[in-house]
Amino acid sequence: MARPEKDIPADAPMEVAELARELRALRRRSNLTYRELASTSHYSSAALSLAASGQRTPKWEVVEAFVRGCGYSGDLRPWRTIHRNALAGEAGEEARKNVTAGNETAVEVPPGPTIPAPTDGLLALVQQFVDTHPRDELQRVTSPTVDRFHTALALCTTPQDVLSVMRELVAEKGLTIATLEKRSGRLYQISGATFASVLNSEKELPTTEFLHIFLTACGVEEERSLIWHHTVTRIKIANLRHRERPVPASPEPPDRLVSIVRLVWQLLLGVVSGVGAGLIAYTTTQSVSNAVAVGLAVTTATPLAARWVTDRLWE
Repeated sequence: MARPEKDIPADAPMEVAELARELRALRRRSNLTYRELASTSHYSSAALSLAASGQRTPKWEVVEAFVRGCGYSGDLRPWRTIHRNALAGEAGEEARKNVTAGNETAVEVPPGPTIPAPTDGLLALVQQFVDTHPRDELQRVTSPTVDRFHTALALCTTPQDVLSVMRELVAEKGLTIATLEKRSGRLYQISGATFASVLNSEKELPTTEFLHIFLTACGVEEERSLIWHHTVTRIKIANLRHRERPVPASPEPPDRLVSIVRLVWQLLLGVVSGVGAGLIAYTTTQSVSNAVAVGLAVTTATPLAARWVTDRLWE
């Protein structure tokens, strides 16, 4: 029987602990022991166990072999993000420990890869407009049009639009998740995992506090940050109004057979009433023309009465 795994160290950085928990959960779902996993990943069971221990961040090659060895065949980008966040969190924790201990040669957070700007984002579309129009024409438009971010935010209508422009801002500034984490410490420390989670989200708008710290970490001036907060507030209000607006109930389509029966009943009632009235008129006056006139008049007036009768019958 395999020995139970040791608990993840309580003092492990949050991002390193998250990576360890994800690796452990993946192995449990695969029903593989570390010895069996070693035969499929080509790493020793000791190295694999250490990778999921939470004591330190393993190399990416070990994480990739671990994940593929468990039978995972999906996209590895989420795993790369978790691994990159773990590296940044571990380096940031080591830097804080060195600063606390008075060590002037503190380890800096590794820069990591930059976030690529989406080629189909709102900012890219605004830049395409600027690039394809002459300078004298741009001078005739309002100043917000020339400010690409201002214009992109004005075009935002959904949370996805705002988050896309946020990612474009990070790419425009050449920043990384690790850099954002480091700069956020000036106001309130936010982990790289939190930054990655918010920026990679497609549904949830950032909170006011997070947006303020994010814009400060990106170096956005205070006066230019107002349009960001205005845009987020505008979309939040629009979403709230949309949720509160009752959806009109669509009327139930009438039963086709019932409608046909009602129509036939009204026609029969009208014809019978007209014929009856015509016969009575002929018996009384002995005049065919009078009988026809009376019959037609009654038949014409009958639909209203017939509708009233059928409505009462089907109530």
